[in-house]
Amino acid sequence: MKAALHSAEEYRLAALRSYGILDTPREADFDDVVKVAAAICGTPISVINLIDHGRQWFKAEVGLGVRETPIDSSICAHAILQPGLFIVPDTTLDPRFADNPLVMGKPHLRFYAGALLETPEGFPLGTVCVLDYKPRELDETQKAFLRLMASQVMKLLELRRIIAGERAARLQAEELVRENATLIREGDHRVMNSLQLVQSVLSLQSRNATSPETKAQLDMASNRVLAIATVHKQLHLTGSLEEIDFDAFLHRLSESLKSTAPPQITAIKVTAENAKLRSDLASGMGMLVAELVTNSFKHAYADGQHGIVAVDFRQTANGWGLEVSDQGKGLPAGFDIDRSKGVGMQVVKAFVRRLNAKLEVSSRPGRTVFRISSIG
Repeated sequence: MKAALHSAEEYRLAALRSYGILDTPREADFDDVVKVAAAICGTPISVINLIDHGRQWFKAEVGLGVRETPIDSSICAHAILQPGLFIVPDTTLDPRFADNPLVMGKPHLRFYAGALLETPEGFPLGTVCVLDYKPRELDETQKAFLRLMASQVMKLLELRRIIAGERAARLQAEELVRENATLIREGDHRVMNSLQLVQSVLSLQSRNATSPETKAQLDMASNRVLAIATVHKQLHLTGSLEEIDFDAFLHRLSESLKSTAPPQITAIKVTAENAKLRSDLASGMGMLVAELVTNSFKHAYADGQHGIVAVDFRQTANGWGLEVSDQGKGLPAGFDIDRSKGVGMQVVKAFVRRLNAKLEVSSRPGRTVFRISSIG
């Protein structure tokens, strides 16, 4: 009987691969575990078994002489579906394994005991197991030892992951230190030019679009790219790698957005206090402003109406506040920002979460305001 897949198989496999252990060479620390487990439990076979997609792979083994076998005949694939210690005293008496080829044929496995290898998040990776060619039981000491070995293996796996993460972070930091400010600015300049090129292509496609829906989608994509490009341009002009003048940035962004506005938008009015903001914060806020302004372009004013879109930024005692408003027809009756499934609103909420901010909306005919404020 083939084992069922784990209820969260995709996440379980992702957790397994995050340890970077699959298909690695044999290591003494893991080999020692199976040698001692076999000796303590008095079995000819002991394995550190990891259940991968379509196979079971052995990080260490004694008594088998192979590094992997197909998943269809795996006893451990059943074991990872059970909590704690999984013991089969006689495989021929268990309907799950009575017709298993490893039981019916060579090597004629009759006994299995496996202690679960489980991540801190609760995903089972495999087992530390012992097997025998004859039916048997384990005493309480042997059971406790098998659990202890599983715990030790997980500590080894966690240590490997921590060391690998620290090594990657150290290499990245060393690489960043080696780069000088001139190269970084040159990189920003090239990125800015590339973004402007993408934005220009999107704008050209928008002008040539025959479908209003296609034109609207291209304009939205163009404005999102434009917001990123404007941040890079500000960084390049100021020579700052960390902060930009946010009021100047908002005015520049609004001027750029106005070039994509429909005829009914008469102006984008910006009111902003002088403030220097971190470039990552300014980038996120710029993307948010671009999304809200573009939404106003699309939805605020009915046919025949004309008006402005206003952007207001201010610093507060708790951080900052940002408003984007219009004087249009208002949001639909019953509109709920928390339940809105529209792409634009989903994007807006994603940016708000990224900024660690809160969003409030008020709307009536002639006045719609999106208020975003920092938390804490």
